[in-house]
Amino acid sequence: MGAFAEEAVRQAATSHGMILDFSPESVARLETVLAAEGPVAGSDLEWATKLWGSYFGEVFRHNHPADWVMSVYPGSKMSMPALDVHGSQLYPLLKVQRRLTMGPAEDLQTFYEKVSAALKARLKAN
Repeated sequence: MGAFAEEAVRQAATSHGMILDFSPESVARLETVLAAEGPVAGSDLEWATKLWGSYFGEVFRHNHPADWVMSVYPGSKMSMPALDVHGSQLYPLLKVQRRLTMGPAEDLQTFYEKVSAALKARLKAN
């Protein structure tokens, strides 16, 4: 996942002039990149999901105690990369896929802020 995320950093800089640095603030820049990418489908969707989803996940991993794991998504039989954060599973690739296919209504910045706040509250309670 780290290699995909590093490639996302390179592509954001080269193709979009955006600096992605794994900071929470970089999620807004990622949103700008995804808006420029526009709707994505087919094999391009699979690649874009891995690329940008890995970066989005790495932002969480760099800013919260999290590890990449393979996990079966609830309600399905599909195994996919997920982040384990103190026993909670996050699916950043799925969130990015929704953003790529459904547009700005699936805003990553808002999602990141809400999930980060919940994770911080959970850590504080423990």
